[in-house]
Amino acid sequence: MRKALKNSVFAALLGVAAITSPVSVQADNTAAYASVIQGHLDAYRARDFDAFVATFAPDALVVANGIPAQGRASIRAFYAANFAPEAPTIRINASYMDGGRLYLETAYVLSDGNEMCCSQAYYTVENGLITRLDVTG
Repeated sequence: MRKALKNSVFAALLGVAAITSPVSVQADNTAAYASVIQGHLDAYRARDFDAFVATFAPDALVVANGIPAQGRASIRAFYAANFAPEAPTIRINASYMDGGRLYLETAYVLSDGNEMCCSQAYYTVENGLITRLDVTG
């Protein structure tokens, strides 16, 4: 049970951490996606948990390394550890559109300066909200 909980917390940490650079994508129909995801990451960086959760649609689905969380209440519980003071920050290695989804590859920077590489996140945005987030790594 403890290992499963530890893996759940780590999987949640993989979804988003504080971003230190803007999301950049290269396609003419991606400005809305980039704006939503940037707001999502800015809320995380500010440690504004309510604003972060509000970037998800009410019935959004997050799947991190096979662990699902659906709906804002579940997503809030899933990401609670990400808002601890010691939560890692991230460095964006790549971002682009892939089949109608925004892709981010990130490296995680721990409080001691060590990095863990890498996770891949695919965001689906509809009507200005994140409706699905799939994360691996």
